[in-house]
Amino acid sequence: MGIFRKDIALRSDEELVRLLHSNHRNGAITELHKRYGNKSLGFFIRMLNGDKERSQDLNQDLFLRVMEKHESFNPELNFYTWLFTIARNMCFSELKRSKKSEMLIGENAVSSPSQEGEFDKGVFRKQLANALSGLSQEHKLAFELRYLQELSVKEIAVITEVPEGTVKSRLFHATKKVSAELTEFHPQNEKLFKLS
Repeated sequence: MGIFRKDIALRSDEELVRLLHSNHRNGAITELHKRYGNKSLGFFIRMLNGDKERSQDLNQDLFLRVMEKHESFNPELNFYTWLFTIARNMCFSELKRSKKSEMLIGENAVSSPSQEGEFDKGVFRKQLANALSGLSQEHKLAFELRYLQELSVKEIAVITEVPEGTVKSRLFHATKKVSAELTEFHPQNEKLFKLS
């Protein structure tokens, strides 16, 4: 059994999903959570107005859904893309349930900085949160998936179920608006804010 535990960490995401059919399902879901749990939690926190408690609940539900719906996973797709498709749907359902018209990022998502460099980063995060709060759900989701989750345009198109051209358009508009809001962080103003 100890050999299997060491071996499970070496398996691909897709192999781990296949193991969800077996008696090794606990080890497989634990490894998938170890790999992606923090990223998905950060995604929920940013997309749900900094509500950490609700985000933690949704994050747990996300991995329960992976266990329940593992048979619907298409092995031709990337697991990470599939995971964030489920997470996206959960966010939209949560927002509909709570009757919010826009996904907002709250100040609770920004940690309290303790050092000068951390303070600058905290100021930047707060400004970024404010800039993103003015975006539509679709633009904010595209920005989050591309720049914070580092997914490709093609993967974002799969997750959001829109053509790649639409994703590019959303990214263009989101980036343009965010850039306009963050002008004080432009390199020419480096002496004002140093983000080492």
